[in-house]
Amino acid sequence: MFFSLWLLASMILDALTPPELNFYMIGPIIAPAVIITGFLYGLRIPSRDFVLVSAAVWLVCEMMLEMITPKPLSPFLAVSAVAPLLLAGILLHIQHWRQTGSHSRRAGSPSLTDVPASSNVLPSRRPF
Repeated sequence: MFFSLWLLASMILDALTPPELNFYMIGPIIAPAVIITGFLYGLRIPSRDFVLVSAAVWLVCEMMLEMITPKPLSPFLAVSAVAPLLLAGILLHIQHWRQTGSHSRRAGSPSLTDVPASSNVLPSRRPF
């Protein structure tokens, strides 16, 4: 399955990039990303971690493509490389915001005003 995804991604990137950057240059650059993604999928890591690692690895691949190409890549390709990380960050932030809002204080739980006042005097230390 991941071999097919690697081949498909290589051909799509070949069509989107300048003619100077061909399939034979793109394939080896994105192969480690596909191998890492397949390995993590096989380990069945949590989906949140899988998405973040995959997005980061693909961003590194785009940086490598930018480094080897003789012409600058299109801004569309740069945006498409950064977009998964931005989307994952936004979704994680929204999820965290919802979780902290749902844990509101219960009716019978103590609050900071219920804590007795402490004295400012430090406890005396016994000499040895």
